[in-house]
Amino acid sequence: MLKFSFPELSDRKWLSPILSASGKLGSEWAFGTLFIWKNTYYSKICRVDGCTLLCFSGPRHTYNMPLCENESRLPEMIDLMIEDATEKGHPFQLWGATEDQMEKLKRFFPGRFLYSLDRDGSDYLYKSEDLIRLAGRKFHGKRNHISQFERKYDWSYEDLCQENLEDCRLIAKQWCKTHGCRDQDGFASEPCAIDRALDHFEGLHLAGGLIRVSGEPVAFTIGEEINPKAYLLHFEKALDGYDGLYAVINHEYAARHLEQYELINREEDMGIEGLRKAKLSYHPALLLNRYRVTLAEKNGDAET
Repeated sequence: MLKFSFPELSDRKWLSPILSASGKLGSEWAFGTLFIWKNTYYSKICRVDGCTLLCFSGPRHTYNMPLCENESRLPEMIDLMIEDATEKGHPFQLWGATEDQMEKLKRFFPGRFLYSLDRDGSDYLYKSEDLIRLAGRKFHGKRNHISQFERKYDWSYEDLCQENLEDCRLIAKQWCKTHGCRDQDGFASEPCAIDRALDHFEGLHLAGGLIRVSGEPVAFTIGEEINPKAYLLHFEKALDGYDGLYAVINHEYAARHLEQYELINREEDMGIEGLRKAKLSYHPALLLNRYRVTLAEKNGDAET
């Protein structure tokens, strides 16, 4: 049986370089994601003979693709995870496989697995140049929203630091009062994740920005580097009643800090219609499709 454990801050030192070197673009390959959501999704880590394994041990016990320097060890690690699931009494399932990874699994395990697309869990990735410059007709509406905000309000931007993190909590709490804090399962998971991110902001090497209007905090964003190619935005919150506020916090942080990255990951839409519409309105360069992988034998069928 594999020995998975919850990630601790001390694990960042050895795990972050491994996650970064993998070159993966999904939000779950940033250490901050594993740490700040561990009480919601029960994200756990395990080291086995030079390979790193991830799992989510909540109501639906789920594994991620193994991280191994030598790709030839992928079949061995997959077999270990299947054995681990059996010993723990869970049906084996692997979540988050990209299309390229799915093809590798088909090559290594022809006919052994079934694959289903999880559109709601697919990440939106944008060219940093697009979010910074907002050039061309397709971003005309975004530029207008920003211009209107700048004309209408007495506003300022500042980078997040220990002195203004409490302002982010105030925004998050006020946002929750307006929109509700609980997800579809009845858990206040996002506010807890925001609190954890703010509590360990420096230890997690997070960064972010804050917008004030007439001196009052009204919007913030928090993110971290996935790898030298991609940056992840964990949270973006803006209070109601300020036209163009989301467009401003989005643009200001990207323009000031993200030019060195090729891609910006703004995570999934969770199947929420309004959120999907908002993410699509920024014209993603890539929708990182995610697949759920299960054993074909269970259904007496196979996909090759």
